[in-house]
Amino acid sequence: MTDSTTAEQQITITRVFDAPRELVFKAWTDPDQVASWFGPAGFETPRESVEIDLRVGGRFKLRMVQGRAGMEYGLDYEILELVEPELLVLRSDPMPEMGLHHETVTRVELQEDGAKTRMILTDGPYPEAGGRGASAGWEAAFDKLETALAPSA
Repeated sequence: MTDSTTAEQQITITRVFDAPRELVFKAWTDPDQVASWFGPAGFETPRESVEIDLRVGGRFKLRMVQGRAGMEYGLDYEILELVEPELLVLRSDPMPEMGLHHETVTRVELQEDGAKTRMILTDGPYPEAGGRGASAGWEAAFDKLETALAPSA
């Protein structure tokens, strides 16, 4: 299940994953797992590019690579809040190469929903067009996360 809204400056995406909250939190905080799903469709996140210093004040860094076009985007966040396994708040540095000349804040809330996990992501502020692009990128990444969290057959 997914629900996505875009305000003028802030995006909010709610998604329910068929996995316990601890597993979803680990998918956000374990470098091996982050590398397996982070980034929109058509992008990969090389494992060697993922660095996570999991503490308030620590850094959450990675590089997304779009192979066909040869484009690379580095993301560098400071961890502002961390409450295992329910909250991760990240502040990005400005990314002028992506049209973001100011910081953005990404908030990931994980709520138990029976045996599933309800994730509420808020991210921004974005200019209106950037918000639409960011929302689509997150949705595509969460499709990959859903696959990564699926039990092995």
